[in-house]
Amino acid sequence: MVVAKPTIDEVTELLVTSLLDLIAERKVAGKRELAATMKTMAEFLSERTGLAITERHMQVLMKTLSEAGLVTVGGGGIGLPNTYNTREKEMGPEVFWNQVDALLMVWQHPSRKAMR
Repeated sequence: MVVAKPTIDEVTELLVTSLLDLIAERKVAGKRELAATMKTMAEFLSERTGLAITERHMQVLMKTLSEAGLVTVGGGGIGLPNTYNTREKEMGPEVFWNQVDALLMVWQHPSRKAMR
């Protein structure tokens, strides 16, 4: 019996890992988490990845990552940016990154073609 290896969508993988890298960079810079608006994150990740990322693309991504238990989203309050953090510390690096890999094997961003 031949088992097909799941294909990981390159655009989805780039988007997910770039966001997780951004959160990690904020921590290295001494911040507890990433505090940003969807618009700011979309603009920054567009510049970083070369993808045409919009606020709506970020909303779908953050909802998926949150529902998958990979990130936490906190409300900054009216007129303030939300806060975003990974659950890597709680889960441990190996489990966290295994879960990221598992997500990438089963989920593709619905707007991946539009972002190219």
